[in-house]
Amino acid sequence: MTTAPPYTADCAGQAAWTRAVTRDLFPAAPTPFHWSLLQQPSETALRRAWADLKVTLPDCCFWRREANGHIYLNADVMRQANRALHNAAWLVEPAEAPPSGLFARLQAQSIIRHAQAQIARSVAEAASLRARLTDWLARIWALRWTQADLLQVMEELAPQAQAALRLHFIVRAGLAAAQAHVTALLHAWWPDCPTAVTLGLYAGLASLPSAEAAHALAGLNTAADRKATQQAFLACYGHRGPGEAGPHALRWRDRPDRLRAYAALSPARDAAHARAIHDAAVRRLQDRLGSRWRQLEPTIAQARALCGAVDMTWDGFVCTMAAAQTWLRAVAGEALAAGLIADATEAAYLEFEELKQVATGEWHRGHSAAVRAEVARRQIALAAPAATAPAAPRPASPGQATGPLLRVTPTTDPARFARAVLVMDVADPGQAAGWLAAAGLLDAAGDPWSPGMIVARSLALPAVSGMPVAAWQADERQIVTVDADISHIALAPQVA
Repeated sequence: MTTAPPYTADCAGQAAWTRAVTRDLFPAAPTPFHWSLLQQPSETALRRAWADLKVTLPDCCFWRREANGHIYLNADVMRQANRALHNAAWLVEPAEAPPSGLFARLQAQSIIRHAQAQIARSVAEAASLRARLTDWLARIWALRWTQADLLQVMEELAPQAQAALRLHFIVRAGLAAAQAHVTALLHAWWPDCPTAVTLGLYAGLASLPSAEAAHALAGLNTAADRKATQQAFLACYGHRGPGEAGPHALRWRDRPDRLRAYAALSPARDAAHARAIHDAAVRRLQDRLGSRWRQLEPTIAQARALCGAVDMTWDGFVCTMAAAQTWLRAVAGEALAAGLIADATEAAYLEFEELKQVATGEWHRGHSAAVRAEVARRQIALAAPAATAPAAPRPASPGQATGPLLRVTPTTDPARFARAVLVMDVADPGQAAGWLAAAGLLDAAGDPWSPGMIVARSLALPAVSGMPVAAWQADERQIVTVDADISHIALAPQVA
């Protein structure tokens, strides 16, 4: 296993390896199966995404796994891609000045136009990608899991994950540039424009599968025909659920108990509330900018469309992880029958290539002692992954919130979400139905444009990405006040 320091610095003092982006795909410390399943597809997808944008990246690793299990992205290489695209798109951080000289500027404009055209094509492709992966997952769920089925799905997992991630990286990189363009125009025309107005433009977004799923789940208990409504919900969103980015998710299709628990929550906000926040932001801009509003409107529409495309490609990625989870269960049965593992959950501690050997019958009872010993060793190594420090706070969704702090994992009882300020390592879109009942959301990632924070903003949940260390380490139920407009987080004094 290769390792890299969590945050090494180059000669300019910049981070050479970063947890940006990786927190979404690899929350916490992924199991050997999770990492080995996505390692090559994510490498290839990232390389092909930049190639589509006409960027040739160096022959090096983009993703690294630490000894503590955390995954890091090569920030140096991402900065090289950013320079090549002249800020037309980026995944980690923008930072380059515009090129000087007439020829350089003309060349940059050509590169930017190509990148923008490719991003627009990717936005148009997002819905069809999601539909194709949804159909593929439905076919997998209908399998009887013969030996032939195991082998066929085994060969399909990596290519499907790669297809979803390639498009996801492109639209995410495009969104970073688009929202930065909106911010730059507003800064030029209204220098002291409140952050709440800028972020309010992204509230109440339509065509976000994650937000639609949250509202649909919140409405299950009030439906006239609950059984039919639940069946329709599962047909559309059964692959979603808490921890959905990993192969141990509590997916709605598999966990009717969790589905009922989330549906029982009383939402504190609804779609109309989110649309009202958006409409109020638009009115303030129209009043302030006058005729310039019409110049800004197409740029905002583009950024909103990219938010939708990010969520659609995320939904497609979640389909691949739901398929991987289903395949893992099937191959775990083979491993149990061969005496290679003592419990089905132990299959996740085998790497994808090792599980392929189980599926093909190459690993049999003669390997059981060695396999069990290695599984035990890996379980111990990943039993208590070290937590990474939270990033600096950045506003993600406008509003204010006060409530008891609640640390959230996929298994947290959603009944505790009501009126609480939720604290997560990374905002998990699979738990968005619970956010409708919460007071606010904090995550440690420091990325206001992660898939989870796009959804929080669409639902009009006050949210900040990143937080002070004191908030990250605070005791549960301590009262916390969040002003998401200015990223202010305050802890109430504890009573002795």
